[in-house]
Amino acid sequence: MARFTLIFFLISYSLQSFSQERWRPEFHFSPEKNWMNDPNGLVYLNGEWHLFFQHNPLENKWGHMSWGHAVSHDLLNWTELEVAIPEGEEEWIFSGSVVNDKNNTSGFFEDNNGLVAIYTADYHGKLENQHLAYSKDNGRTWVKYAGNPIIPQAWSAQGSLGELKEFRDPNIFWHQESEKWIMAVVLPKQYKVQFYSSTNLKTWKWESDFGGVGDMRKIWECPGMTKVPIYDVDGKQIDFKWLLMVSSSGPDDGYTGMQYFTGNFDGKTFSPDNEQWPKYLDHGKDFYAAIPFNNTSKSLILGWFSNWKYAQKPPTNAYKGQMSIVRELSFVKNRDGVTLRQRPVVESQNWNKVLQMEQMPLSSSNGIDWRTQSRTYRLQMTFEVNGSDNFGLKILVGENEQTVISYNPNSQEISLDRTQSGHSVDLSFPSIERAFCPLIRNRLTLDILVDNSMVEVFANDGQVVISDLVFPETDAKSWKIFGNENQGKLMDISVWEWEK
Repeated sequence: MARFTLIFFLISYSLQSFSQERWRPEFHFSPEKNWMNDPNGLVYLNGEWHLFFQHNPLENKWGHMSWGHAVSHDLLNWTELEVAIPEGEEEWIFSGSVVNDKNNTSGFFEDNNGLVAIYTADYHGKLENQHLAYSKDNGRTWVKYAGNPIIPQAWSAQGSLGELKEFRDPNIFWHQESEKWIMAVVLPKQYKVQFYSSTNLKTWKWESDFGGVGDMRKIWECPGMTKVPIYDVDGKQIDFKWLLMVSSSGPDDGYTGMQYFTGNFDGKTFSPDNEQWPKYLDHGKDFYAAIPFNNTSKSLILGWFSNWKYAQKPPTNAYKGQMSIVRELSFVKNRDGVTLRQRPVVESQNWNKVLQMEQMPLSSSNGIDWRTQSRTYRLQMTFEVNGSDNFGLKILVGENEQTVISYNPNSQEISLDRTQSGHSVDLSFPSIERAFCPLIRNRLTLDILVDNSMVEVFANDGQVVISDLVFPETDAKSWKIFGNENQGKLMDISVWEWEK
């Protein structure tokens, strides 16, 4: 009887583990166990990409906030390390950033090279201020600065604002023109991004505030500031423009998301362009708290792939939370001004090309059941559009479930429909995301990443992006293209499967 009980237990445990792991992404980062949300301290140093992140090392729910840590050599294969900065006796370690203090402006490093983290210390909802820690061993161990807090209270042109319950998420970068460190930090309920400057990362001076514009339906969090290159239509770099990202509300009311502003920054003040705000980085439900990588020549960002509307509810019982694919940012100059472009960073030896075809009428592919070996793949395709009927493709197709990506030439909208995608985490989860996406010379290009429970759609070279979680409950390894013979043709299609 005891042996039977043991066998039954092992079988049940194995089935439970499979059930928990079947949605775990393979080329996106997720923690081995327990809770994760915002990315923190994204930085490149000595051949390693560092990802620090909001982490509860004790439970699979929000709380006990500390900094987790993972490293990668290609931004796709990640190795999780020990907790980098654990919670203190009185404070939790909230979001922040990490810089490479290569000129030892802080005075912490004898060999003129080390990492400095600046983060928000949250005193269990009673007070927030900014703290510093530093590392001399590539981020493996950290020393909390004895002079903390480095910014005990927020400031303004009128003087001190006093100690605040909400004053958080510092994002640090080096401003070459003024030869100073710049901090962007938020006053969430005042819908403001504050800018501070420093020459040594320890002593900070208030410079200016930006806010009161854009989307103010939800509090402002996790600012990110980066200088983004501008290219002409021939691919030649012609200039730069500053991009300020703020996590707040998404396009759909009631859901979190990210908005951005473009403009100029002189080391003191951010001056937004004369545009209609808000503009959104992503038109899906699951992209939040993205910040830039430091110490790299490219404009790269990474975001948390979830939504506060249902973040605690996904059926991934071993862990909660996953990160987006890394995106490279640029602007494209055209007749209408400049357009933000986000391209996925996906170069890796793990991709295996399994299909490449060209010049195929839509009617020829309509209804064909394509099948991959797994639910981790990349689809790239170009449609030439001649008609007015909807067309697109169905992915993660299984018994009574599918996720549909479609294009409406009349409204010039691309959509992602997850209303039949499988397990629904709550009543707010089934949704259809839509975004305005004009054709370019009568063509629509799609770059689609599918990673078990994650779908990222980059349309028209990343000028429109939609990111959504899905939880297929069946095998769901099929995908289909749909359209009619008068609609146009599939100019090209390539399929890669991810192999560990």
